[in-house]
Amino acid sequence: MNSRASPSSTVGGDVVYEQLVKPENPILDYNTRFSGISESDMEDVKIGIRDVQAALLARFSDKTILIGHSLESDLHALKIIHNTVVDTAVVFPHKMGPPFKRALRNLAAEYLKKIIQDDVSGHDSAEDAVSALHLMQWKVKDDLKGFTK
Repeated sequence: MNSRASPSSTVGGDVVYEQLVKPENPILDYNTRFSGISESDMEDVKIGIRDVQAALLARFSDKTILIGHSLESDLHALKIIHNTVVDTAVVFPHKMGPPFKRALRNLAAEYLKKIIQDDVSGHDSAEDAVSALHLMQWKVKDDLKGFTK
């Protein structure tokens, strides 16, 4: 499980909640380059998965639309079932079809002309959340162009 939850708001893309999460099992490899989390980051973390679930469920209802990239992985890790999702991995399908998925960093580069996930200090889940939101905003605007003609 990724040890960080970082949902963002549709209003400005501000992060509305970010929390390091103490995993249920010991971390064998922090894989900091990809996770953005180091052993020292996790030293004093006491918040568990149930705490994060409660915090998220207090902020979202069953009508809240969750936007993200490969959300099934995040929701599975959080042990949350939520049916109202928009997943950029589905909206921007891979040319070879499932089970292949386009990488979020490639989608951001192609459609947003933005380089993400390039920080040497590691992966930033907040950057991913905001990028997925911006991709969907781009997609809606692009789709609406067809209606104005």
